[in-house]
Amino acid sequence: MGHSGAKTMKTAHIFLAIPLLLLPLRTQAQKQQTRTADALSCADSPLLDELGKESGKAILSSYGYQFNEPWECTKIESPWAARASLLHFRKISARTDDATAFSVMEVTGVTQIWVIPTESGMLEVPNVESDPHNLAAFNALLRSLPKPPSGPIEWNAVGKLYMALLGHAGAVPIEPLPGRQPDSCSADGECTVALSDRAPHPKEPYTKWTLTFSVANGSNPARLTDVAREVVSSAESLTCPIGQPNGVMLSHESAHV
Repeated sequence: MGHSGAKTMKTAHIFLAIPLLLLPLRTQAQKQQTRTADALSCADSPLLDELGKESGKAILSSYGYQFNEPWECTKIESPWAARASLLHFRKISARTDDATAFSVMEVTGVTQIWVIPTESGMLEVPNVESDPHNLAAFNALLRSLPKPPSGPIEWNAVGKLYMALLGHAGAVPIEPLPGRQPDSCSADGECTVALSDRAPHPKEPYTKWTLTFSVANGSNPARLTDVAREVVSSAESLTCPIGQPNGVMLSHESAHV
């Protein structure tokens, strides 16, 4: 685990502005060379500066990560993370069997920096979506919200933010089949979000994540309580929004140092 700006949400969509950066992280001069005038990058993140300090390096080292190797950095931005900093790193390696990746999160007012391993070698970390450590990290972010999610569109946006933190920024909400009503939060205060790893294609398998949230109640903030994952054999029963904004914007920047 590690070392230890309010904004009212007026839109139902989550926007992830994700410039990419090739990052050896050796000197301040090198970092300055990666900047562009018209795009934010990880180099603009105070969290990245903190990770470059001895205390930050010690946190990453405890997970086996070293910044003396090049990494691709993804900055995750969302109205639902207005009081948090989220970065996703993917190791740049000539080896075809190495796709190591992890996320780092810091929430304003919380002394802990959360490190979330997402990939090791060519494999996704087992049970990464339901790991209690990762759920606790995201719940720290949910506690920072000035306004809790409300309604299926906002719950979907929050669910997509969690999946982006796990390296699945392309996850899309699963809509009910035509003629069926969207599921609502249950009477006992649970809301369920279903996401797929891709847009549907008939007769092809897809990965489905089902996220269960408890709604805010009095002094108790909203919480992510469980995430189930399954591989569905066919996309015949899967529909995703067509002609509607999916709430994700990706912008890419590559800079070589």
